[in-house]
Amino acid sequence: MEPVGFGVIGTGIVGGAWHAHVYANMPQANLVAVCDLNQTRATNIAEKYRVDAIYTDYKDLLANPAVQAVSIATPDFAHREIAVAAAAAGKHILVEKPLATTVEDAEAIISAAKRAGVKLMVDFHNRVNPPFANAKHSITAGELGTPQHLYARLSNTTWVATQMLPWASQSSALWFLAAHTMDLAHWLLDDAPRRVYAVKRSGVLQQMGVDTHDFTIAIVEFKNGAVVTLENSWILPETEPIVFNFKLDLVGSKGSIYINGSDHRTVQQYTQTEASLPDILGVSFSGASPRLSGFVLEAIARFVDAVVYDAPVLATGEDGLLVTRTLVAINQSADSGAPVDL
Repeated sequence: MEPVGFGVIGTGIVGGAWHAHVYANMPQANLVAVCDLNQTRATNIAEKYRVDAIYTDYKDLLANPAVQAVSIATPDFAHREIAVAAAAAGKHILVEKPLATTVEDAEAIISAAKRAGVKLMVDFHNRVNPPFANAKHSITAGELGTPQHLYARLSNTTWVATQMLPWASQSSALWFLAAHTMDLAHWLLDDAPRRVYAVKRSGVLQQMGVDTHDFTIAIVEFKNGAVVTLENSWILPETEPIVFNFKLDLVGSKGSIYINGSDHRTVQQYTQTEASLPDILGVSFSGASPRLSGFVLEAIARFVDAVVYDAPVLATGEDGLLVTRTLVAINQSADSGAPVDL
């Protein structure tokens, strides 16, 4: 079988370091083209992986017949136009989270992929992050009973908004971070929200020259009765040991699980009869084959499997739409000061 040709649109930290790396290193894939508005950045990635086709216009990449599938690793708000065009060109599509920042954009991407009959996957890579995959296994096996409430915190130091993301003013901690935790909540609870209430505050980042809010805290009621609390911030001090702070606690009717996502060695699980530290490195929990180093790369490898072997995608366009719809409602609630029904 000939390797499938993949292209990467957006060669920043995510596209250049993760997506390009996977396509260049899996035997059934071939990185054949890269594209970035910054030609120097695109050229650097192309030289690293010995890619000849370098573009600054995504339309030119999509016109390349050697490209059969693409990763879209552009800023949060810049997915729709590229994804719709990729579908029209007959390319399979992996979109970085969030799928889109409006419901209309998310629906347009899904519709375009369905019309074209191409694969569409959203890169919710924490689904194969061993601690969270272990939690999913425990819930599915009934070890924790019926989930009652979940708390998730994913926050960054100010470095992310002030230095890492030049487009931070056009995004927020909610879109950049809660896309992860909201998907985890949907996935772990296997349910959808019915109502949200949220607050957000601004000021710290604005004083640092970044016009976006500092943090959002949301309470999300699910249809099955479970309650989720989300906390996302971009104002942690840069003296923190790592750039992100990631915690998830889940309490069920028969047990609980506590995950320190900032330290993959730390998972504590309790049932009515025992306390344990699960072997989160074992593939028996995650179901992820260790073909590449790290769960982030494994998620992208799942897209390769979907394209090459017609395997299921890790997260569908509809999964992405559910997250987008919920985050839009959270923003609306934070703006209005009132709950929003979904």
